[in-house]
Amino acid sequence: MRILFYLPVVTPWWFKTIVLPLIEKLESQHEVHVLTPAPWKGTGLDAEDFAHCAHLPKIRWHIVNDVNHPSLRTDPVEREAIIAFVHSLEPDFVLCRSADLATTKAFPGVVKHITEAAVDPLALSKDAVHFTEQPFDHGLVPDLNADAIADLHTLIAPFWPSFSRVSQLDQAQQQHFDDWADLPKDRKVLLLPLEYEHEENFFIIHRVGDTPNAQYLAGVLEQLDDRFFLAVTNHPLNELHVDNSALEKCARAHSSRMRLYGSENPIDARTTQHLLRQADGVLLGDSKCFSMAGFLSTPIYRQSRFETGEWLNAYDDLELFLEAVAQGDPAKPDSTGLITWLAFHAANNLLDPNDPKLTAADLLDRLENPVNPD
Repeated sequence: MRILFYLPVVTPWWFKTIVLPLIEKLESQHEVHVLTPAPWKGTGLDAEDFAHCAHLPKIRWHIVNDVNHPSLRTDPVEREAIIAFVHSLEPDFVLCRSADLATTKAFPGVVKHITEAAVDPLALSKDAVHFTEQPFDHGLVPDLNADAIADLHTLIAPFWPSFSRVSQLDQAQQQHFDDWADLPKDRKVLLLPLEYEHEENFFIIHRVGDTPNAQYLAGVLEQLDDRFFLAVTNHPLNELHVDNSALEKCARAHSSRMRLYGSENPIDARTTQHLLRQADGVLLGDSKCFSMAGFLSTPIYRQSRFETGEWLNAYDDLELFLEAVAQGDPAKPDSTGLITWLAFHAANNLLDPNDPKLTAADLLDRLENPVNPD
């Protein structure tokens, strides 16, 4: 088989930790090609990254380092040439780490995106991945028969009590958190978890709404009236790597209508999770917080270009969502659908690239057969 790794937005950490173990499984038995640009804004590969592959001499490298290579991340200047080149390789499988979804749709063979697969409340390795059609299709469940659904519910049942224990605070902790959060009691509380907006995150181009986050937040506030209070949590990587001064300035300017919280609180580092439990609704784009919102039955408004699982009962009309929240009767995620999706995701979708039992045959089977009841 011929496998192409198409990696315009791979970071060095992602390559070494996630992609390289996949290549190692495949390289000895199959023809492996890697197409990647030179480094730019934290993505792309260079000699230091190639050195990690010295033990894999059969890799066929295709490095794009001309003046247009930065465009590969989102909107290639030479899109038709890239598509033609990939067709000339005639790959059987293409594994992508790219924010440019239009180009990859034109590739031959079985084409999948390598996406992060770890979601709360599943206690999973952060290295877990999922091969998917679209990187931000959230909560999708295929058409399973009743026996398969029953099997999934049986498989996940022993783990369910631990999910609940991990997600809850004891009475004293809850009171401490409530005092710290200081949410108003005279308005409906909406939670807005912000997404990662560092320059290496080219996937932010798919967000519906303004960028950067400060402008996005201002736009959200314009759509809310005085029936609502907005609790905003920053992404932990924004706190580490991004200048948040404009975001903090916006929060101060609207302090009577909103509050900006860090990812850490006096109890732990799960501020978003604890606020989800108390919020009357959550405003989501492509954040992975959808899974915890589903687990905690928090009503969801999702503004996205990607698909959303029906069990989430997510609104796509903000006016309807706000009115339902204000009236106290918004649709909530379906608890049975949640169990089915979590079990399906854990049993069928998840893959640990560093699992010593994982073989090349397993990888290719995952790509050819995305749903396998066995």
